[in-house]
Amino acid sequence: MLSARNISFSYGNQPVLQNLSFSLEKGERLLLLGPSGQGKTTFLRLLCGLLEPQTGTIQRPSRLGVVFQEDRLLPTLTLEENLCLVSRTPALARQIGEELGLAEYFSHHPAALSGGQRRRGALGRALAFPCDALLMDEPFQGLDEESRKKAAQCILEHQEGRALLVISHEPKDAELLKARSITLESLMT
Repeated sequence: MLSARNISFSYGNQPVLQNLSFSLEKGERLLLLGPSGQGKTTFLRLLCGLLEPQTGTIQRPSRLGVVFQEDRLLPTLTLEENLCLVSRTPALARQIGEELGLAEYFSHHPAALSGGQRRRGALGRALAFPCDALLMDEPFQGLDEESRKKAAQCILEHQEGRALLVISHEPKDAELLKARSITLESLMT
């Protein structure tokens, strides 16, 4: 489904990932933990194809749903339009937005939303995308405890057998997502 074999990546002379191997199967949930600056976001960008490893190979499905650290909502579209943008089923995108507590903000543009509302919008858009795997870089960043729980429940309800990789600094996110947790270091030999 989603795998990396013996990949290495450096920024100039600064090695970030060395001899990393990883696999994630359909329906599996994995939380990748580690401190800032360790290379987790670089790893996600490699998995997405935004960066190429200097060595090794990556196999990925043709369709990935991604939540980046930045929300990346399109500023000229309303929240509802952003949610529906990549969905084949606009009704599902709206339902996910409602489950995330965003219905009253559907007509707002991203500039008029709080950081937590934009974050949930980005999460909802990824969940509404008909993809084979979901990659999420700190999806709960900036969310209060109640919104965090609601977002985790929404992920569980809409994962629908897709592989799920979540990058986090919070070990408790594994429990929220009913996910197995590992560290980036444990993937490198």
